[in-house]
Amino acid sequence: MILRNFWGIKLILLCAVLVVCVPLASSAYASGSKDDIFTRFKKPMPELKLLSEEDFRKATRPMKKKPYGQDVLEYTIRIPKGWVEPEDRGSSNFVLNKKLFLELNVFYGKPTPSGRSRIEVEAFDLAGNLTTEQWYLNYILKRGYTTEGFVTHSENKMESLIVSVEKDYTYYVRTVAIANGDKVIMVKYFVPLYYMNKQAPMQEQVLKSFKIVNNIERPPSEMSLYRFLDVAELKYPSSWTVYAKPLRNVDRMDVSLLNLREVAGKLGERPSVFTEGKLEVSVIAASAHETLIDEVSKYRQKIEASGMLIGDKLETKDELIYNENLDFAITEVYEGVDTTNNLSNYELWFTVGVGGNYYYLFMLTTASRNDRFGIWAENTQNYKVILENFRPMPGAFLDRNY
Repeated sequence: MILRNFWGIKLILLCAVLVVCVPLASSAYASGSKDDIFTRFKKPMPELKLLSEEDFRKATRPMKKKPYGQDVLEYTIRIPKGWVEPEDRGSSNFVLNKKLFLELNVFYGKPTPSGRSRIEVEAFDLAGNLTTEQWYLNYILKRGYTTEGFVTHSENKMESLIVSVEKDYTYYVRTVAIANGDKVIMVKYFVPLYYMNKQAPMQEQVLKSFKIVNNIERPPSEMSLYRFLDVAELKYPSSWTVYAKPLRNVDRMDVSLLNLREVAGKLGERPSVFTEGKLEVSVIAASAHETLIDEVSKYRQKIEASGMLIGDKLETKDELIYNENLDFAITEVYEGVDTTNNLSNYELWFTVGVGGNYYYLFMLTTASRNDRFGIWAENTQNYKVILENFRPMPGAFLDRNY
């Protein structure tokens, strides 16, 4: 306990070394601020006077579907009586394609001059270690929707209300998204704007009736392994690329991990490759000549030399999980200011850890949450997974003469 308190005090002090006095405006990206992306989109759903349970059941009929014969997609729902389903896909032998979304079922109400109410059920691949909330917010952002309501019911269930324009018709679309296994099952209820007041209670109650039949755990993401000799073990997403620097001595070992995206070029041209996230990891012997504070200061200078300045501190990530073999660890998040490009916003996630006879430094450079939310969410979720799985090995605890 004495050791942990000692490192706790020392690490809190040394993290102050990271802060650079940069003339920035007050942070617009701090979690919980009025401009924070989560705050902007989260809104309560409207309160409605609903049908009694008896009247609702009389006005609807139950449906149970198992699209494409897949347990992960099986669901139940009650739909309004008189609605039609143009095609039953439940017995199809179609093979699931994880690259694209799947249209599972569609149910239609009666045509009207103002548009036609309908219910769509779709499935999407849940990838990149994103939480359901992050995945769903990214889905909304990509499509340019403005939310009238947005709530998180649980870790695996989201609900929203948006306005959508299709050709000459305007619809209120209430949506529920539920994560199951490696999929997100989404049901969307479209109501023409003209009929919104009349159909809104039915819209809400139909979505409340939507249930997943087989609750399946999300499979773990595919991970690869990198070892710093017998000192530490690093697990990282297999989709990321490792660049290990030459090992000059065992006092200091470095590796870089890149989240790369390939974009197809024009016919006959090579595809372009973009770096969407960069993680640098250093394992440093405590017996080396430099102190931990010196190492952090050198790290800061290295960041500045690359053209990235450390701006305002956004938050301390107290909720992160670390390996039990670490005596202490702390993670803080800062704004990153690119001196070469004022149009892009970045975040720097910095972790300092101590375990055995070694210091461990982690630095993630990513687009900011408000600038490119989907990339930010993928990078930071993978960063958390990497930290949770990082493990000092027995060699980190040996007394050696370097």
